Amino acid sequence: MTGSSSSLELPSAIPGFPDFGHITFEGLPNTRDLGGMPAADGRRIKPGCLLRSGALHHAASSDLERLRADLHLACVVDLRTTLEREKDPDPYRKLPQTAFYDLPVLTGEAVGVTHEGDLGEELKKLAGTQIDIHRIVRSIYEHALVSPAGRIAYGSFLTIALENPEGAILWHCTEGKDRAGLAAVVIERALGVTEQNVKADYLATNLFVRNHLEKMMDELAEKIPGLRGLDNSIDAAFYAFSDYFASAMASIDEAYGSFDAYLEKGLSFGPDKQAALRAKYLG
Repeated sequence: MTGSSSSLELPSAIPGFPDFGHITFEGLPNTRDLGGMPAADGRRIKPGCLLRSGALHHAASSDLERLRADLHLACVVDLRTTLEREKDPDPYRKLPQTAFYDLPVLTGEAVGVTHEGDLGEELKKLAGTQIDIHRIVRSIYEHALVSPAGRIAYGSFLTIALENPEGAILWHCTEGKDRAGLAAVVIERALGVTEQNVKADYLATNLFVRNHLEKMMDELAEKIPGLRGLDNSIDAAFYAFSDYFASAMASIDEAYGSFDAYLEKGLSFGPDKQAALRAKYLG
């Protein structure tokens, strides 16, 4: 019911990075390995090191076993709010050898982005209203990277990635689109990925969440009167859009003048740390 062909933005292909590194899991539809993405100096990101995903409480037992045994998961960075983590905690006990870090990007509720409450209840509240979810989500992109909480979260994320001794690092939010998507933007730019390819990787979420979302919405449609009139709002909450990405980049340019300056001054991750990160993750 959602995501018509006219509303979905699809990414340009990245040569040498097939299917945007998508990993097929039973319960984690938007999990991707950045390995293979072209980066600085003609090098590429090493496979099996940098993983992005949605919230891990959806993971099946087989998914967790693959993360442990095949991908050697060493640490997980959770970018969700405290309320989200308390409601749907990560599977700490099922990943006993994995270090978990809580780095909330947002400090308050963000309708349509964090999904802090029950999704069905949130959609019932939206039915019959004139709330512009797209505008709300875009406004969050305008400050997520440059706000104090965002700078602490993303700066700490880069430091954890740099200091991670061995094994894969996985970061996630709720759907793996907004906060996790911006974390991917940050680390990809630090690794020298072009803005064009960073944007393509951001939009690639739309390739992997559509079937999952449509199934979920069809199940809810029978329970919530007026849900089928919320297609635009649902799309705005769950899909990636170019203007979201553009808003985040504009906030960087306005506050710091360039992404390099943001990394150095906003995240305390200057050229020396970037060189060390590239030595660690590029091959």
